[in-house]
Amino acid sequence: MKNVTYRWNTFQLYDYRGVEEHLSAMAAQGWRLEKASGSLWKYRRAEPASLRYAVTYNAGASRFEPGPTEGEQSLEELCAAAGWEKVSDCSKMQIYSTEDPAAVPLETDEALRLENIHRCMRKSFLPGNIAVLLLMLFIGRDFFLALVTWDLYGMLKNNALLTAGVLCLAEAALQLCLLAGYFLWRRRSRRSVEEGGTCLPAGCGSRWASLGMWVLLVLLVAVFLLSELDRGHRGAVLYFAVYMAFFTLINILMRGTTALLRKKGASKTSNIAWTLAVDVVLCFTLIGGLIWSRYETDWFSDERPTGETYEYRDQNWDVSPRQDFPLTLAELTGEEYGHVRREAEDLGSVFIPQRAYRETALLGDGPKVCGLGYTLWDLSSPALQESLLEDLLEDDPIKFRGMLLTTLRYVPEDPVPWGAEAAYRRYYDEDPSDSWLLVWPGRAASVSPDAEPADAQKALIAARLAPEDWKEETR
Repeated sequence: MKNVTYRWNTFQLYDYRGVEEHLSAMAAQGWRLEKASGSLWKYRRAEPASLRYAVTYNAGASRFEPGPTEGEQSLEELCAAAGWEKVSDCSKMQIYSTEDPAAVPLETDEALRLENIHRCMRKSFLPGNIAVLLLMLFIGRDFFLALVTWDLYGMLKNNALLTAGVLCLAEAALQLCLLAGYFLWRRRSRRSVEEGGTCLPAGCGSRWASLGMWVLLVLLVAVFLLSELDRGHRGAVLYFAVYMAFFTLINILMRGTTALLRKKGASKTSNIAWTLAVDVVLCFTLIGGLIWSRYETDWFSDERPTGETYEYRDQNWDVSPRQDFPLTLAELTGEEYGHVRREAEDLGSVFIPQRAYRETALLGDGPKVCGLGYTLWDLSSPALQESLLEDLLEDDPIKFRGMLLTTLRYVPEDPVPWGAEAAYRRYYDEDPSDSWLLVWPGRAASVSPDAEPADAQKALIAARLAPEDWKEETR
Protein backbone atom coordinates (compact mmCIF):
# COMPACT_ATOMS: atom_id res chain seq x y z
CA MET A 1 0.00 0.00 0.00
CA LYS A 2 1.50 3.32 -1.04
CA ASN A 3 1.97 5.93 1.65
CA VAL A 4 2.49 8.92 -0.63
CA THR A 5 0.31 10.32 -3.39
CA TYR A 6 0.39 13.41 -5.58
CA ARG A 7 -2.43 15.58 -6.90
CA TRP A 8 -2.37 18.17 -9.66
CA ASN A 9 -3.23 21.59 -8.24
CA THR A 10 -5.77 23.52 -10.32
CA PHE A 11 -6.78 25.98 -7.58
CA GLN A 12 -6.39 29.68 -8.24
CA LEU A 13 -4.54 31.74 -5.64
CA TYR A 14 -7.68 33.50 -4.44
CA ASP A 15 -9.72 30.29 -4.09
CA TYR A 16 -8.90 29.81 -0.42
CA ARG A 17 -12.24 28.19 0.34
CA GLY A 18 -11.74 25.60 -2.37
CA VAL A 19 -8.29 24.77 -0.96
CA GLU A 20 -9.59 24.48 2.60
CA GLU A 21 -12.52 22.25 1.61
CA HIS A 22 -10.32 20.07 -0.58
CA LEU A 23 -7.70 19.50 2.12
CA SER A 24 -10.35 18.72 4.75
CA ALA A 25 -11.90 16.15 2.39
CA MET A 26 -8.49 14.58 1.74
CA ALA A 27 -7.80 14.38 5.49
CA ALA A 28 -11.13 12.64 6.00
CA GLN A 29 -9.99 10.06 3.42
CA GLY A 30 -6.70 9.52 5.23
CA TRP A 31 -4.41 11.83 3.26
CA ARG A 32 -2.57 14.76 4.87
CA LEU A 33 -0.98 17.50 2.82
CA GLU A 34 2.80 17.33 3.24
CA LYS A 35 4.04 19.83 0.67
CA ALA A 36 2.23 22.26 -1.62
CA SER A 37 4.79 23.10 -4.28
CA GLY A 38 3.63 24.79 -7.47
CA SER A 39 1.28 22.63 -9.48
CA LEU A 40 2.04 19.28 -7.81
CA TRP A 41 0.95 18.76 -4.22
CA LYS A 42 2.28 15.91 -2.10
CA TYR A 43 0.11 13.99 0.41
CA ARG A 44 1.07 11.35 2.97
CA ARG A 45 -1.17 8.60 4.30
CA ALA A 46 -2.48 9.01 7.85
CA GLU A 47 -5.43 8.00 9.95
CA PRO A 48 -8.66 9.55 8.67
CA ALA A 49 -9.40 12.61 10.74
CA SER A 50 -11.68 15.61 10.91
CA LEU A 51 -9.28 18.47 10.27
CA ARG A 52 -9.96 22.13 9.70
CA TYR A 53 -7.69 23.96 7.29
CA ALA A 54 -7.12 27.68 6.96
CA VAL A 55 -5.36 29.65 4.23
CA THR A 56 -3.70 32.99 4.89
CA TYR A 57 -1.82 35.26 2.50
CA ASN A 58 1.52 37.04 2.64
CA ALA A 59 2.21 39.44 -0.24
CA GLY A 60 5.90 39.60 0.70
CA ALA A 61 6.51 35.86 0.56
CA SER A 62 9.00 34.63 -2.03
CA ARG A 63 10.52 31.26 -2.89
CA PHE A 64 13.89 33.03 -3.16
CA GLU A 65 13.95 34.11 0.49
CA PRO A 66 16.48 32.14 2.60
CA GLY A 67 13.94 31.47 5.31
CA PRO A 68 10.87 32.76 7.12
CA THR A 69 10.85 36.51 7.71
CA GLU A 70 10.25 37.96 11.15
CA GLY A 71 6.66 38.62 10.20
CA GLU A 72 6.15 35.04 9.07
CA GLN A 73 7.72 33.69 12.26
CA SER A 74 5.51 35.91 14.37
CA LEU A 75 2.44 34.75 12.45
CA GLU A 76 3.39 31.10 12.99
CA GLU A 77 3.82 31.69 16.71
CA LEU A 78 0.44 33.44 16.99
CA CYS A 79 -1.26 30.68 15.01
CA ALA A 80 0.38 27.99 17.14
CA ALA A 81 -0.85 29.73 20.27
CA ALA A 82 -4.37 29.66 18.81
CA GLY A 83 -4.10 25.91 18.09
CA TRP A 84 -3.17 26.09 14.39
CA GLU A 85 -0.19 24.19 13.00
CA LYS A 86 1.53 25.30 9.82
CA VAL A 87 1.37 22.67 7.09
CA SER A 88 3.03 24.20 4.04
CA ASP A 89 3.71 27.29 1.96
CA CYS A 90 2.55 27.61 -1.63
CA SER A 91 3.93 30.80 -3.12
CA LYS A 92 2.07 33.55 -1.28
CA MET A 93 -0.34 31.18 0.48
CA GLN A 94 0.32 29.77 3.95
CA ILE A 95 -1.70 26.70 4.87
CA TYR A 96 -2.54 25.81 8.50
CA SER A 97 -4.55 23.00 10.06
CA THR A 98 -6.10 22.16 13.42
CA GLU A 99 -7.99 19.28 14.99
CA ASP A 100 -9.73 21.64 17.44
CA PRO A 101 -13.24 22.39 16.12
CA ALA A 102 -13.43 25.37 18.48
CA ALA A 103 -10.15 26.98 17.36
CA VAL A 104 -10.48 30.69 16.61
CA PRO A 105 -10.48 31.41 12.85
CA LEU A 106 -7.23 32.92 11.59
CA GLU A 107 -9.01 35.51 9.45
CA THR A 108 -11.75 37.56 11.08
CA ASP A 109 -11.68 40.78 9.04
CA GLU A 110 -13.13 39.94 5.61
CA ALA A 111 -12.31 43.37 4.16
CA LEU A 112 -8.67 42.95 5.17
CA ARG A 113 -8.63 39.41 3.76
CA LEU A 114 -10.02 40.62 0.42
CA GLU A 115 -7.48 43.44 0.20
CA ASN A 116 -4.62 41.10 1.12
CA ILE A 117 -5.67 38.64 -1.58
CA HIS A 118 -5.80 41.40 -4.18
CA ARG A 119 -2.36 42.63 -3.13
CA CYS A 120 -0.95 39.13 -3.67
CA MET A 121 -2.70 38.75 -7.01
CA ARG A 122 -1.59 42.17 -8.20
CA LYS A 123 2.03 41.61 -7.18
CA SER A 124 2.71 38.38 -9.01
CA PHE A 125 -0.14 36.37 -10.48
CA LEU A 126 -1.99 39.03 -12.47
CA PRO A 127 1.20 40.20 -14.24
CA GLY A 128 2.05 36.57 -14.92
CA ASN A 129 -1.37 35.85 -16.41
CA ILE A 130 -1.23 38.96 -18.58
CA ALA A 131 2.31 38.05 -19.73
CA VAL A 132 1.16 34.56 -20.73
CA LEU A 133 -1.83 36.03 -22.56
CA LEU A 134 0.39 38.42 -24.55
CA LEU A 135 2.89 35.64 -25.28
CA MET A 136 0.14 33.37 -26.63
CA LEU A 137 -1.19 36.18 -28.82
CA PHE A 138 2.31 36.78 -30.19
CA ILE A 139 3.16 33.12 -30.86
CA GLY A 140 -0.19 32.37 -32.43
CA ARG A 141 -0.49 35.63 -34.37
CA ASP A 142 -0.42 33.96 -37.81
CA PHE A 143 -3.11 31.47 -36.79
CA PHE A 144 -5.24 34.22 -35.20
CA LEU A 145 -4.95 36.40 -38.31
CA ALA A 146 -5.99 33.47 -40.50
CA LEU A 147 -8.90 32.79 -38.15
CA VAL A 148 -10.08 36.42 -38.14
CA THR A 149 -9.91 36.63 -41.95
CA TRP A 150 -11.30 33.10 -42.28
CA ASP A 151 -8.27 31.96 -44.27
CA LEU A 152 -8.89 28.21 -44.16
CA TYR A 153 -5.62 27.32 -45.85
CA GLY A 154 -3.68 29.61 -43.53
CA MET A 155 -5.18 27.82 -40.52
CA LEU A 156 -4.95 24.25 -41.79
CA LYS A 157 -1.90 24.15 -44.06
CA ASN A 158 0.32 22.13 -41.71
CA ASN A 159 -0.04 20.10 -38.53
CA ALA A 160 2.53 22.06 -36.52
CA LEU A 161 0.89 25.43 -37.20
CA LEU A 162 -2.58 24.01 -36.58
CA THR A 163 -1.60 22.36 -33.28
CA ALA A 164 0.32 25.39 -32.01
CA GLY A 165 -2.44 27.74 -33.15
CA VAL A 166 -5.21 25.83 -31.39
CA LEU A 167 -3.13 25.56 -28.21
CA CYS A 168 -2.29 29.29 -28.26
CA LEU A 169 -5.94 30.12 -28.85
CA ALA A 170 -7.08 27.83 -26.02
CA GLU A 171 -4.42 29.16 -23.62
CA ALA A 172 -5.26 32.78 -24.47
CA ALA A 173 -8.95 32.03 -23.89
CA LEU A 174 -8.05 30.35 -20.58
CA GLN A 175 -6.05 33.37 -19.39
CA LEU A 176 -8.90 35.70 -20.32
CA CYS A 177 -11.30 33.41 -18.46
CA LEU A 178 -9.06 33.36 -15.36
CA LEU A 179 -8.60 37.13 -15.37
CA ALA A 180 -12.30 37.77 -15.88
CA GLY A 181 -13.17 35.17 -13.24
CA TYR A 182 -10.94 36.79 -10.65
CA PHE A 183 -12.17 40.34 -11.19
CA LEU A 184 -15.80 39.15 -11.18
CA TRP A 185 -15.17 37.25 -7.91
CA ARG A 186 -13.48 40.30 -6.39
CA ARG A 187 -16.35 42.64 -7.34
CA ARG A 188 -18.98 40.29 -5.96
CA SER A 189 -16.97 39.60 -2.80
CA ARG A 190 -16.41 43.31 -2.18
CA ARG A 191 -20.15 43.91 -2.48
CA SER A 192 -20.79 41.03 -0.05
CA VAL A 193 -18.24 42.35 2.46
CA GLU A 194 -19.68 45.87 2.25
CA GLU A 195 -23.08 44.39 3.14
CA GLY A 196 -21.60 42.66 6.21
CA GLY A 197 -21.02 39.27 4.67
CA THR A 198 -17.91 37.28 3.77
CA CYS A 199 -15.87 36.76 0.62
CA LEU A 200 -17.80 34.54 -1.76
CA PRO A 201 -16.77 31.05 -2.91
CA ALA A 202 -14.71 31.13 -6.09
CA GLY A 203 -16.60 28.24 -7.68
CA CYS A 204 -15.25 25.41 -9.82
CA GLY A 205 -15.20 27.19 -13.18
CA SER A 206 -11.52 28.13 -13.16
CA ARG A 207 -10.50 24.66 -11.97
CA TRP A 208 -12.45 22.94 -14.73
CA ALA A 209 -11.07 25.38 -17.29
CA SER A 210 -7.48 24.69 -16.20
CA LEU A 211 -8.07 20.95 -16.18
CA GLY A 212 -9.69 21.14 -19.61
CA MET A 213 -6.63 23.00 -20.93
CA TRP A 214 -4.33 20.21 -19.78
CA VAL A 215 -6.57 17.56 -21.32
CA LEU A 216 -6.65 19.51 -24.59
CA LEU A 217 -2.86 19.87 -24.51
CA VAL A 218 -2.34 16.13 -24.07
CA LEU A 219 -4.86 15.21 -26.76
CA LEU A 220 -3.54 17.69 -29.35
CA VAL A 221 0.09 16.74 -28.77
CA ALA A 222 -0.81 13.04 -29.00
CA VAL A 223 -2.71 13.56 -32.27
CA PHE A 224 0.13 15.69 -33.66
CA LEU A 225 2.82 13.14 -32.81
CA LEU A 226 0.78 10.20 -34.13
CA SER A 227 0.07 12.02 -37.39
CA GLU A 228 3.76 12.87 -37.80
CA LEU A 229 4.73 9.24 -37.15
CA ASP A 230 2.11 8.07 -39.64
CA ARG A 231 3.71 10.29 -42.28
CA GLY A 232 7.19 8.97 -41.54
CA HIS A 233 8.45 12.08 -39.74
CA ARG A 234 10.25 10.16 -37.00
CA GLY A 235 12.99 12.77 -36.84
CA ALA A 236 10.48 15.53 -36.05
CA VAL A 237 8.87 13.41 -33.33
CA LEU A 238 12.28 12.64 -31.81
CA TYR A 239 13.21 16.33 -31.91
CA PHE A 240 9.96 17.25 -30.13
CA ALA A 241 10.53 14.58 -27.46
CA VAL A 242 14.13 15.69 -26.81
CA TYR A 243 13.08 19.36 -26.77
CA MET A 244 10.40 18.69 -24.13
CA ALA A 245 12.82 16.55 -22.11
CA PHE A 246 15.38 19.38 -22.12
CA PHE A 247 12.71 21.94 -21.22
CA THR A 248 11.58 19.79 -18.27
CA LEU A 249 15.19 19.23 -17.18
CA ILE A 250 15.88 22.98 -17.24
CA ASN A 251 12.80 23.63 -15.10
CA ILE A 252 13.83 20.94 -12.57
CA LEU A 253 17.43 22.19 -12.36
CA MET A 254 16.27 25.80 -11.94
CA ARG A 255 13.95 24.88 -9.08
CA GLY A 256 16.69 22.72 -7.59
CA THR A 257 19.13 25.64 -7.75
CA THR A 258 16.64 27.92 -6.01
CA ALA A 259 15.93 25.35 -3.28
CA LEU A 260 19.65 24.63 -2.71
CA LEU A 261 20.57 28.31 -2.43
CA ARG A 262 17.66 28.92 -0.09
CA LYS A 263 18.83 26.01 2.06
CA LYS A 264 22.36 27.44 2.11
CA GLY A 265 21.01 30.77 3.33
CA ALA A 266 21.77 32.84 0.22
CA SER A 267 20.12 36.22 0.08
CA LYS A 268 17.09 36.81 -2.09
CA THR A 269 19.11 38.91 -4.56
CA SER A 270 21.87 36.30 -4.86
CA ASN A 271 19.34 33.53 -5.26
CA ILE A 272 17.55 35.30 -8.10
CA ALA A 273 20.84 36.18 -9.82
CA TRP A 274 22.24 32.64 -9.66
CA THR A 275 18.95 31.05 -10.69
CA LEU A 276 18.74 33.39 -13.68
CA ALA A 277 22.36 32.61 -14.60
CA VAL A 278 21.69 28.86 -14.45
CA ASP A 279 18.59 29.38 -16.59
CA VAL A 280 20.53 31.30 -19.27
CA VAL A 281 23.42 28.81 -19.36
CA LEU A 282 21.13 25.79 -19.54
CA CYS A 283 18.91 27.32 -22.23
CA PHE A 284 21.91 28.34 -24.32
CA THR A 285 23.61 24.97 -23.88
CA LEU A 286 20.71 22.54 -24.15
CA ILE A 287 18.06 24.27 -26.25
CA GLY A 288 20.60 26.20 -28.34
CA GLY A 289 22.61 23.05 -28.94
CA LEU A 290 19.48 21.14 -29.89
CA ILE A 291 18.43 23.77 -32.42
CA TRP A 292 21.96 23.82 -33.88
CA SER A 293 22.02 20.04 -34.19
CA ARG A 294 18.73 20.03 -36.08
CA TYR A 295 20.12 22.17 -38.89
CA GLU A 296 23.78 21.14 -38.84
CA THR A 297 23.53 17.36 -38.32
CA ASP A 298 21.32 14.52 -39.51
CA TRP A 299 20.45 13.34 -35.98
CA PHE A 300 16.81 14.32 -36.41
CA SER A 301 16.44 13.62 -40.12
CA ASP A 302 13.82 11.13 -41.22
CA GLU A 303 14.89 7.69 -42.31
CA ARG A 304 15.21 7.37 -46.08
CA PRO A 305 12.79 4.69 -47.29
CA THR A 306 14.97 4.10 -50.37
CA GLY A 307 17.78 2.93 -48.18
CA GLU A 308 21.29 2.62 -49.60
CA THR A 309 22.99 5.30 -51.72
CA TYR A 310 26.25 5.59 -53.64
CA GLU A 311 28.44 8.51 -54.70
CA TYR A 312 29.04 9.55 -58.30
CA ARG A 313 30.30 12.93 -59.55
CA ASP A 314 30.36 14.21 -55.94
CA GLN A 315 26.64 13.53 -55.48
CA ASN A 316 24.67 10.78 -53.75
CA TRP A 317 22.36 8.62 -55.87
CA ASP A 318 19.84 5.93 -54.98
CA VAL A 319 20.92 2.31 -55.37
CA SER A 320 17.24 1.35 -55.67
CA PRO A 321 15.16 4.45 -56.52
CA ARG A 322 11.73 4.41 -54.94
CA GLN A 323 8.86 3.30 -57.18
CA ASP A 324 5.92 5.11 -55.58
CA PHE A 325 6.19 8.25 -57.76
CA PRO A 326 3.06 9.01 -59.82
CA LEU A 327 5.30 10.39 -62.58
CA THR A 328 9.02 9.98 -63.25
CA LEU A 329 11.50 11.78 -65.49
CA ALA A 330 11.97 8.75 -67.71
CA GLU A 331 8.21 8.49 -68.31
CA LEU A 332 7.91 12.20 -69.05
CA THR A 333 10.89 12.56 -71.40
CA GLY A 334 11.39 9.05 -72.77
CA GLU A 335 15.12 9.39 -72.02
CA GLU A 336 17.37 6.90 -70.25
CA TYR A 337 18.94 8.05 -66.99
CA GLY A 338 21.92 6.26 -65.51
CA HIS A 339 21.82 7.79 -62.03
CA VAL A 340 18.66 8.78 -60.19
CA ARG A 341 17.78 10.29 -56.82
CA ARG A 342 14.12 10.46 -55.74
CA GLU A 343 12.78 12.13 -52.63
CA ALA A 344 9.19 12.47 -51.41
CA GLU A 345 7.82 14.16 -48.32
CA ASP A 346 4.43 14.40 -46.70
CA LEU A 347 3.65 17.99 -45.82
CA GLY A 348 0.37 19.76 -45.15
CA SER A 349 -1.96 18.61 -42.40
CA VAL A 350 -4.63 16.05 -41.66
CA PHE A 351 -7.14 18.43 -43.27
CA ILE A 352 -5.09 19.39 -46.34
CA PRO A 353 -2.77 16.51 -47.34
CA GLN A 354 0.22 17.79 -49.30
CA ARG A 355 2.87 15.54 -50.82
CA ALA A 356 5.99 16.87 -52.52
CA TYR A 357 8.02 14.83 -55.05
CA ARG A 358 11.48 15.66 -56.34
CA GLU A 359 13.57 13.66 -58.81
CA THR A 360 17.12 14.49 -59.90
CA ALA A 361 18.89 12.43 -62.57
CA LEU A 362 21.92 12.31 -64.87
CA LEU A 363 21.16 11.83 -68.54
CA GLY A 364 23.06 8.63 -69.29
CA ASP A 365 26.19 8.86 -67.17
CA GLY A 366 26.19 12.63 -67.25
CA PRO A 367 27.25 15.34 -67.04
CA LYS A 368 23.80 16.79 -67.86
CA VAL A 369 21.64 17.02 -64.70
CA CYS A 370 17.88 16.88 -65.15
CA GLY A 371 15.14 17.48 -62.65
CA LEU A 372 11.40 17.17 -62.09
CA GLY A 373 9.47 18.41 -59.09
CA TYR A 374 5.78 18.52 -58.29
CA THR A 375 3.54 18.96 -55.28
CA LEU A 376 0.01 17.63 -54.87
CA TRP A 377 -2.68 19.07 -52.61
CA ASP A 378 -5.82 17.02 -51.95
CA LEU A 379 -8.75 19.20 -50.91
CA SER A 380 -11.91 17.85 -49.34
CA SER A 381 -14.16 20.85 -50.04
CA PRO A 382 -14.52 23.72 -52.52
CA ALA A 383 -13.96 26.19 -49.67
CA LEU A 384 -10.55 24.69 -48.92
CA GLN A 385 -9.64 24.71 -52.61
CA GLU A 386 -10.70 28.32 -53.00
CA SER A 387 -8.63 29.33 -49.95
CA LEU A 388 -5.58 27.42 -51.22
CA LEU A 389 -5.75 29.01 -54.67
CA GLU A 390 -6.22 32.46 -53.17
CA ASP A 391 -3.00 31.95 -51.22
CA LEU A 392 -0.98 30.42 -54.07
CA LEU A 393 -2.11 32.87 -56.75
CA GLU A 394 -1.37 35.97 -54.71
CA ASP A 395 1.50 38.06 -56.07
CA ASP A 396 4.69 37.43 -54.11
CA PRO A 397 7.15 40.38 -54.09
CA ILE A 398 10.79 39.37 -53.52
CA LYS A 399 12.76 42.03 -51.66
CA PHE A 400 16.36 42.43 -50.54
CA ARG A 401 17.16 45.03 -47.89
CA GLY A 402 13.88 46.78 -48.60
CA MET A 403 14.42 46.91 -52.37
CA LEU A 404 12.01 45.11 -54.67
CA LEU A 405 13.96 42.65 -56.82
CA THR A 406 11.13 40.89 -58.64
CA THR A 407 7.52 39.79 -58.25
CA LEU A 408 6.41 36.20 -58.57
CA ARG A 409 2.95 35.87 -60.05
CA TYR A 410 0.77 33.31 -61.78
CA VAL A 411 -0.76 34.09 -65.18
CA PRO A 412 -3.74 32.03 -66.44
CA GLU A 413 -3.30 30.02 -69.63
CA ASP A 414 -5.31 27.53 -71.67
CA PRO A 415 -6.03 24.51 -69.41
CA VAL A 416 -7.15 22.21 -72.27
CA PRO A 417 -3.66 20.92 -73.22
CA TRP A 418 -3.08 20.20 -69.54
CA GLY A 419 -6.35 18.28 -69.17
CA ALA A 420 -7.18 20.49 -66.21
CA GLU A 421 -10.00 22.71 -65.04
CA ALA A 422 -7.61 25.67 -64.77
CA ALA A 423 -3.92 26.24 -65.46
CA TYR A 424 -1.52 29.02 -64.45
CA ARG A 425 2.11 29.68 -65.35
CA ARG A 426 4.48 31.35 -62.95
CA TYR A 427 6.23 34.52 -64.07
CA TYR A 428 9.12 36.54 -62.66
CA ASP A 429 7.77 39.99 -63.47
CA GLU A 430 7.27 39.59 -67.24
CA ASP A 431 9.54 36.58 -67.70
CA PRO A 432 7.88 33.13 -67.77
CA SER A 433 9.35 30.28 -65.74
CA ASP A 434 9.02 26.53 -66.17
CA SER A 435 6.58 26.16 -63.31
CA TRP A 436 2.81 25.66 -63.56
CA LEU A 437 -0.12 25.41 -61.20
CA LEU A 438 -2.84 22.98 -62.34
CA VAL A 439 -6.28 22.77 -60.81
CA TRP A 440 -8.87 19.99 -60.84
CA PRO A 441 -11.92 19.54 -58.59
CA GLY A 442 -10.54 18.34 -55.25
CA ARG A 443 -6.87 18.62 -56.22
CA ALA A 444 -4.19 21.16 -57.14
CA ALA A 445 -0.70 20.45 -58.43
CA SER A 446 2.41 22.57 -58.76
CA VAL A 447 4.63 21.14 -61.52
CA SER A 448 8.21 22.20 -62.32
CA PRO A 449 9.88 20.30 -65.19
CA ASP A 450 13.25 21.27 -66.68
CA ALA A 451 11.67 22.90 -69.74
CA GLU A 452 8.28 23.76 -71.15
CA PRO A 453 6.59 20.41 -71.92
CA ALA A 454 5.06 19.54 -75.27
CA ASP A 455 1.31 18.93 -75.55
CA ALA A 456 1.81 15.15 -75.31
CA GLN A 457 3.84 15.63 -72.12
CA LYS A 458 1.17 17.93 -70.70
CA ALA A 459 -1.43 15.24 -71.35
CA LEU A 460 0.78 12.67 -69.62
CA ILE A 461 1.19 14.94 -66.60
CA ALA A 462 -2.59 15.28 -66.37
CA ALA A 463 -3.08 11.53 -66.77
CA ARG A 464 -0.72 10.84 -63.86
CA LEU A 465 -1.50 13.70 -61.47
CA ALA A 466 -5.22 14.40 -61.96
CA PRO A 467 -7.68 12.85 -59.46
CA GLU A 468 -9.40 9.64 -60.51
CA ASP A 469 -12.86 11.25 -60.54
CA TRP A 470 -11.71 13.79 -63.09
CA LYS A 471 -10.12 11.13 -65.29
CA GLU A 472 -13.37 9.17 -65.37
CA GLU A 473 -15.43 12.24 -66.26
CA THR A 474 -13.14 13.19 -69.15
CA ARG A 475 -12.88 9.74 -70.70
